[in-house]
Amino acid sequence: MKQALLSRLTALPQLSALRHRAFRLLWTATLLSSTARWADMVVVGWLTLELTDSPMMVGIVAASKMAGYIAAPFMGVVADRMDRRHLLIIAASANLAAALAMMVLFALGWLVLWHVITLALVSGVTWAIDNPARQALVPDIVAKEELANAVALNAVAMEITVVIGPALGGLLIPLLGMTGAYVLIAAIFLLDVVVLLRMGSTPHATPAARESPVRSLIHGFKYVWGNQTVLMLLVIAFMLNLLAAPYRYAFMPLFARYVLDAGPAGFGMLTAMAGIGALAAGLWVVSLGNVKRKGRLLLWSSVLWPVALLLFAVSQWYTLSLAFIFVAGLAQALAWTVIATLILGHTDQSMRGRVMGLRTGVVIALPLGNFLAGAAAEHFGAPWSQGAYAVIAILIMLVIFMRVPGLRKLD
Repeated sequence: MKQALLSRLTALPQLSALRHRAFRLLWTATLLSSTARWADMVVVGWLTLELTDSPMMVGIVAASKMAGYIAAPFMGVVADRMDRRHLLIIAASANLAAALAMMVLFALGWLVLWHVITLALVSGVTWAIDNPARQALVPDIVAKEELANAVALNAVAMEITVVIGPALGGLLIPLLGMTGAYVLIAAIFLLDVVVLLRMGSTPHATPAARESPVRSLIHGFKYVWGNQTVLMLLVIAFMLNLLAAPYRYAFMPLFARYVLDAGPAGFGMLTAMAGIGALAAGLWVVSLGNVKRKGRLLLWSSVLWPVALLLFAVSQWYTLSLAFIFVAGLAQALAWTVIATLILGHTDQSMRGRVMGLRTGVVIALPLGNFLAGAAAEHFGAPWSQGAYAVIAILIMLVIFMRVPGLRKLD
């Protein structure tokens, strides 16, 4: 019965990638790891605000969670040389250890700000390992014609968790307290490890003979520099991470507490609403199969995202703010899915780990954006700072697409 149902489901073109057992397990692991990460993001953001009552420190902790991305290009080299599943297991195990450390430190009353920052840095390093390995693994375990479907399904898995994780994190604080919240987060990471262990061996690339890791990394940079499509997609990703993505990490806790007076549960629901929008976008992309006119879709989504944030910045009503955040999440998911699909589709198999490492590496713009957002909000207030970020992002996206018209023709 179960096998027959699975066969019927995977016969659908929208779910074709799920016919591969390894991808089904990877998809499940993505659900688990991303749920735990988002729950942790909400819990640690509110915890920092409670400990310090400082918008700048919220920005610093959020930046610390992404600072490890600077190592992502090198981790992309590793992902081209090692078993990518093993790298995912290492990252999940490190996340489990960090969650357990937070739980023990808080339960014993020893937790102070430097502990939070240190463990946030650990989380950033694990993501620098996890993301390039996870994305580079997808084309290894599905057929070429199913790549767009697999990328979209993986994005849907992550965006489901952007609904579940933040809502869960926001509810865990008042229901279970910080200690209970981290017990549950650690349990989810443990399940993640178990699922990855069940995946078994997967294909992985072998390095060029006698090529050093440094030379391999340089080769990756040269490859991207000579591939204008991939290079410009990375530039767009960098600017969106710098100017648009900080709304979830640095600005959202401030709006929830100081502007909308929504409390931790309201903060979790705001972040979850972004996930609902992203989930809607992911399901739409999955329903389309192999999406056409990806360049135009990238143009509209990369402009709509900061426009929604500009409207959010001027809103004083919680319900209206939820609506604007829904649109922002929808546009954000479209942009990230299209960028990932186009990069993988325009990259040679032997270079995917390094290129996706560089794609993860450009997320280093996010901690910088988070830090500057916290500093700006400290001096000018969250609404003015978020509004300025949004306006600058809109202008930069328009300039990029006007100066490089070929981006709009990508398919």
